[in-house]
Amino acid sequence: MGSSSSARSSTISNDRWDDELEMDGDWEHSEPLFIDPSDTKMEPMEDDVMMDDIQPAQEDAPAKRPRGRPRKHPLPEPTATPKATKGRSKTGCITCRKRKKKCDEAKPRCMNCEKNAVVCEGYHEKQIWKSGKEKAEEERCKHEMSSVNLQPIFHGVETTEDKIFWRHYVNRLSTVLTVEGESKNAFKDILLNLANQHQGLMHSILALSSKHIEWNTPYGEKILRDNPSTNTDLLEERGEYHHDEALNRLYEDMSKTVEEDDEQYQLILAARYGQMLCLLLQNLIEGNPRGEHRVHLRAYQNLIHTAAPADPTFYAFITEFFQYHVYADDLLWHPECMTERLSLEDWEWPETIHPPRLFGVADSLFSQLSQITTIRNTIRENLAMGTDPMVDGVSLSQAADIDASIRSWAPQWPPGDSRDRVGLLYKHVLWVYLFRSIYPPSGPPSRRSTYGSISSTGASSPAGMCIPTRPSSISGLPGNTYMMSPSSMDSDSCPGSENTSRNNSVDEDVFQNANFRNAMNASLATPPSSTCRPSPDDKRVTVAVNEALDILESFQAHDPAQTLLLMPSLILGTVCLEPSQRNRVRSAIAAIRGYSGIRSCDRVSELLEEVWRRMEDGDWHAVWDWQGTARDMGLDFLCT
Repeated sequence: MGSSSSARSSTISNDRWDDELEMDGDWEHSEPLFIDPSDTKMEPMEDDVMMDDIQPAQEDAPAKRPRGRPRKHPLPEPTATPKATKGRSKTGCITCRKRKKKCDEAKPRCMNCEKNAVVCEGYHEKQIWKSGKEKAEEERCKHEMSSVNLQPIFHGVETTEDKIFWRHYVNRLSTVLTVEGESKNAFKDILLNLANQHQGLMHSILALSSKHIEWNTPYGEKILRDNPSTNTDLLEERGEYHHDEALNRLYEDMSKTVEEDDEQYQLILAARYGQMLCLLLQNLIEGNPRGEHRVHLRAYQNLIHTAAPADPTFYAFITEFFQYHVYADDLLWHPECMTERLSLEDWEWPETIHPPRLFGVADSLFSQLSQITTIRNTIRENLAMGTDPMVDGVSLSQAADIDASIRSWAPQWPPGDSRDRVGLLYKHVLWVYLFRSIYPPSGPPSRRSTYGSISSTGASSPAGMCIPTRPSSISGLPGNTYMMSPSSMDSDSCPGSENTSRNNSVDEDVFQNANFRNAMNASLATPPSSTCRPSPDDKRVTVAVNEALDILESFQAHDPAQTLLLMPSLILGTVCLEPSQRNRVRSAIAAIRGYSGIRSCDRVSELLEEVWRRMEDGDWHAVWDWQGTARDMGLDFLCT
């Protein structure tokens, strides 16, 4: 079966081969074909070819078909890929990783760093893998911890504004309120310690500090630049908040009934004194012209008699501070005021208080100021009632005693202390105040007075001064005896006076004997020679004023004694007749204002400008009674 099929296929192949050979033979012996000339392709001649028109043929060589069967999914085109960076180990030390060196990862320091004398910074803390929930919880905890605010270290000092007030009180305000150094500053050592224990007093201190800062000054503008998170409105609003809170705490403490044996009694009592002190200072700082300072001074006087503090240091501090301002209130107190006079001439400085901090209280110098005010009030009443004489014998006798006390007084401060020169200044100023008080002008005043109409019954001199009538019980006394300025107490004659000799000069001993006091009761000194000006034009006053102005100008602008110079500036200004003297007083007040920042200086300037205007108008009654002038202007302030 197999052999027959193979024989059949062989036969078919041979037949096919024979047919092909026969066809080839027919082609070779066939007749030639006829060729149509039109079908003949003519070759171009050389002349017919333009070589410039020939362009090279751009034929792409056919892509060589790769061997093998085509891929079902062709490979992507090859692209240039960057070389893969070899992974770096993250477990090496910090130093080797910075230096890009191989680290042997030895602990605690790698040997590679030691071999190369390099400080090995150690290894990073191992990071533990955390899930997404764990990481989210950790971030939430971090955010909550970062938003936690630290509690204030001092009661009431909480906001940015509070911190500004606090720094201002500590660094500036507390230093201008006293002439003591940093080591003895009671406004820091005593008040701040109490404020840290009593929040009401802390509110009072912060409110006081906020009132003292003037935001339109270079100092205030610098504070605003250093604290961009706040502004003037926020600071003023915060200051009012502390003021209101301080009053609320004060009223709350006053309404409480605390027994003396209670452990909080002394703290509450001391804080009450401290808050009263801050309220008094606030009137000074603001230059309050409404006499509200007397409310706080009267409250102190009532409280100190019923509940004195037990701490001797604190008791000495507040006693001296408040009594100093009680004396200062006498300077502008007027009998027509709605309040009673605060000063008590029989007040004595407690012997247990030592040493003094302020000026004029413990050394009894300001008690002379109070006595001069008493004489002035008596003379003012006599002027209003038309009493003859206006300066009676009792007033003259008291003036002689005061003059002797002023001359015998000497500063008790150590040499070099600025308060020593302040004492000399006050000595001159009180003498001027005494001399000016016992020489009132004659004739009816030009302004109205509530005492009634004034008649010109007093004897008058050509100089326009009232010369007291000599009492009938005294006769034969020299008529040319007069008071001398402090600068002439050791000289043989009165400087600046005319027609004087050694025989009519007066020294310190004469002022203290009884014969001189009788002479003062009998008559006054030689009246001034001017016919248009009263006693300020007397040469004795001129000498004393010029010497006092020299002392006043000797203090530097940043001397702590500037705190004590406002009262002398006011008294000297009331007797300055010459423009040059007035300009010196203006400069002194400007220096005090610049150092202390206390706006009572502005009230003093307003009063003096009005007094000087009335001097030019010749209203000598208003010049003499400058307390009445202040009342006419609505100025009732504390001149310290």
